[in-house]
Amino acid sequence: MKEQLTKKIKILLRCLVLVVLGTQAFSVAAQENQHAVAGLVVNTSGVAISGASIKEVGGTNSGRTDAEGRFMLNLSTTDAILQISYVGYVTQEVPVDGKSSMRVVLMETNEQLDEVVVVGYGTQRKGNVTGAISSVNMKELESRPVVNVVEALQGTTPGLTIQQSNSQPGSRPAINIRGINTLNNNDPMVIIDGILGDIQNVNMADIENISILKDAASAAIYGSRASNGVILITTKKGSKGVSRVSYDYIFAEQTPTFMPQIVDSWVYAELRNEALINSGRPTQFTAEQIADFRANGPNTNWMKEIYRTRAPQQSHNLSLSGGGDKTTYLISAAYLDQESMFKGPDYGLERFNFRTNIETEVSDRFKVGLRAAYARNTLKDHAYWTDWLIEQATRMPSIYPIRNAEGGYNYPSGSNSNSLARLEQGGLRKSANDDLSGILNAEYKLWDGLKLRGMVGTQLYYNRMKENRKAIPGSGDLENRSTNGSQRIQNITTNLILSYDKTWGSHTVNAIAGYSYEGSTDNRFETFRITEESNYDIMGGLQTVNTGNQEWQHEWSIYSAFLRMNYNFSDKYLFEFNLRDDISSKFRKGNRSAWFPSMSAGWHISEEGFYAEGLKNIMPSAKIRSSWGLVGNNRIADYQYQANVNISQGYNFGNTMYPVASFDAVNPDLRWETTQMFNIGADLGFLDNALTLSGEYYVNDTYDILIAIPVPGLFGGGTPIQNAGRVRNKGWEIAARYQFNTGAVNHTVSGNLSDSKNKVMDTKGTEWISGFDVNTIVREGYPINSYYAYRWDGYFQTTEEVAQGPHLDGITPKPGDLRYLDKNGDGIVREDDDRFVLGNRFPRFLYGFNYAVGWKGLDFSMFWQGVGQRQVWLRGESVEAFHNNNEGPVFDFHIDRWTPTNPDATYPRLTVGAESANNAAKSSFWIENAAYLRLKNVQLGYTFPKHWTDRVSLSRLRIYTSIQNALTFSDMKGGWDPETADGGGRIYPVNRTFSVGLNLNF
Repeated sequence: MKEQLTKKIKILLRCLVLVVLGTQAFSVAAQENQHAVAGLVVNTSGVAISGASIKEVGGTNSGRTDAEGRFMLNLSTTDAILQISYVGYVTQEVPVDGKSSMRVVLMETNEQLDEVVVVGYGTQRKGNVTGAISSVNMKELESRPVVNVVEALQGTTPGLTIQQSNSQPGSRPAINIRGINTLNNNDPMVIIDGILGDIQNVNMADIENISILKDAASAAIYGSRASNGVILITTKKGSKGVSRVSYDYIFAEQTPTFMPQIVDSWVYAELRNEALINSGRPTQFTAEQIADFRANGPNTNWMKEIYRTRAPQQSHNLSLSGGGDKTTYLISAAYLDQESMFKGPDYGLERFNFRTNIETEVSDRFKVGLRAAYARNTLKDHAYWTDWLIEQATRMPSIYPIRNAEGGYNYPSGSNSNSLARLEQGGLRKSANDDLSGILNAEYKLWDGLKLRGMVGTQLYYNRMKENRKAIPGSGDLENRSTNGSQRIQNITTNLILSYDKTWGSHTVNAIAGYSYEGSTDNRFETFRITEESNYDIMGGLQTVNTGNQEWQHEWSIYSAFLRMNYNFSDKYLFEFNLRDDISSKFRKGNRSAWFPSMSAGWHISEEGFYAEGLKNIMPSAKIRSSWGLVGNNRIADYQYQANVNISQGYNFGNTMYPVASFDAVNPDLRWETTQMFNIGADLGFLDNALTLSGEYYVNDTYDILIAIPVPGLFGGGTPIQNAGRVRNKGWEIAARYQFNTGAVNHTVSGNLSDSKNKVMDTKGTEWISGFDVNTIVREGYPINSYYAYRWDGYFQTTEEVAQGPHLDGITPKPGDLRYLDKNGDGIVREDDDRFVLGNRFPRFLYGFNYAVGWKGLDFSMFWQGVGQRQVWLRGESVEAFHNNNEGPVFDFHIDRWTPTNPDATYPRLTVGAESANNAAKSSFWIENAAYLRLKNVQLGYTFPKHWTDRVSLSRLRIYTSIQNALTFSDMKGGWDPETADGGGRIYPVNRTFSVGLNLNF
């Protein structure tokens, strides 16, 4: 494997050397005996401007600044005038006056266009980007009362889908870029300061910028795992000058955004009686009992009883940064404490973060840097499963108190558990997760424009978990169970990159060639014991029954070589080519290597001579761009190409049981999944670039998807995985931003809208139907994991309609029951014949809108986020009255049920037990529109005037208040949250967070 890679690296390096020698020769040939001037171009903050245009007024000599903002230009005369320009800055004309060196400061015209975009293994000017890359404005995320950066990113970027299924401490929002491309893992790749990392563990206050790489032109440089996009995170570093100390504090209180609306006890009793009568059973409650419920209770919502009214949350961030002539540094520390909404012994999450970023210029040619980060997550939780607790609390009707008259826990008839008892007496599950990473990098300037960079990084992730579940007297929870587990993951990354950056005349060439190695080792261990005889720590002693342990170890590695070349002619024509070769251990020899190329081009139409002056006044910048490329996906389970040995007790010979070894069905010819990406986009600027607009259209085709296709029974084994599937995913994105002033008031308005839709193109005729309460299907011609169920066709209103049918197979409905479409017209509704594909849960038409306004020291912002289309299939106790023959639940929306006098109701007739079989069938009746609009964040702040802060030796003091998840608009039933609702509704809620905060800079 290493020999293959060595040959390919040599080829790539030869290509780079040819580029270097060719451009050097061209440059030397063009030079004459002219006056040479060297310079540095910076912005008003002293930050170097890379790619600024340098032209001799009245002459032909021109050039551009390099990555450090420096330039060297040969002029025709010593009294020449230089015109220096850069997109987003005021163009300046500076006389040379015989000087051999100069420093030029450019004034910004529009902050948004002063953007250097982080790309794979480097940076680019935003104006010169030819791929689909979005940069997150970190200023807009400041002071959000969120637990991790993922929550803050929701709705900020077109094509970035984040679904926060709940706010339980330790939960992980789902992340997706540009929809679903494969039947396997669709998670994006996350790179933090050059190495793989966990986005959940990054302190948001430490982040300098985030780039989302969405197409092949931007992502193919990462090859093997880039088919689902790449998230690049760069952390802050120090700057030369005076040391700065920053402190941020947030205190918040969490409340649920939703809570199911259970009917009052007297209403419940009336509806229970009605359901029993409809089911041919005697009533349960007398009129006197119902009246007593109304007058005296009880009237208990068990869901509310297991949650606290408010749960506090706080965070502290402290950083020190600065630097001298040679060395810059940043040191930061952070603490987060998020308490759980669940009642119980101090459940919640604590996180500590520490980071240090140091860079030193050893000499004019040599720089070294060290980046180290540590995160400790300590999670204290109940010892059960959250869905168990919520399931039990949801099913309990309001006629029962959660505690009995003696103050103990109540166990109503038909229930042998109590969710509050489990929370308060059922034991604990504690976990401690350590995430330690270190990166050592160095850069050496070989000669002008040619640099060699090296990096070695490692990440160590270590998780320990101890669970001690206790038996609860008087309940059905009789087991004492103790579990200990650990996981240790170690990742190593090395990069060696040769980069070349050269400008001569109207030509600019940037090129990199590099080598990368990544390796990972994952060790896991777990052991448990169960007893019903002791309340003490049961891990000790000599117990040999009801015990078990298991251990795993996985390893993988990737060797890679990559090349990128950029060419820019006169800021008009932009070209980029990427190539990466990955050699993955997840495939056998011969199939491990795969090449991933991409190419893209951009055209600055507004720089052309034919671009009319009148049009330039309206739209001063206009660029179109397009890209094509291939990216891969190797994120499958390890060792899939190898046959695993299974040992089991086999046959009895002579009263002795002999073990038998068998091998899993295996396909040794597995190879990479590959995604072909096409993207076309445009970037436009209006009103002196105060208004910017960008749009994208893309088509992704993923082929050779690894799927299990059934084989003939004569094969005699299981179902091996094959490269046989194909999925097409296409969509579009629009983003706009407008900055303007009205007198002393400055405004910023931004918004984005995007959509993606996937279709299964080929599974070799195979279909997969999955799920129990909720069925999904993978079928050619439809989106992945679409809902699969009967189609609801109204209610049976009369016995005559019932007689005419159609009926579910084996069930005779009654008036008020649901009626279903008979697809094949045979009069019987069967699963095999009459189910339909009925939408899916993946959100479409995602949008976000942000408005920020500032006047003197006051600032106000509001951020709206939403989904235009999403289907959610709710089942079980989340929507069904008396689900599964339980006494509850009954929600407010069940009141509008079918009766002979209410034939247009929103819910069928109330029933219990077997009488509910018809209405409980899996059908479109339970699938709802989960589109929503949410005021994700609203914030009001005040920054004190500088003449005030100077008195107390502060450079900045800001106070603010904020609400996260302030408002939600949705048509969902029962008070369920449209973002989280799915399946049985057994979900910890998303929190609404009220916060106050403080920003201090010294």
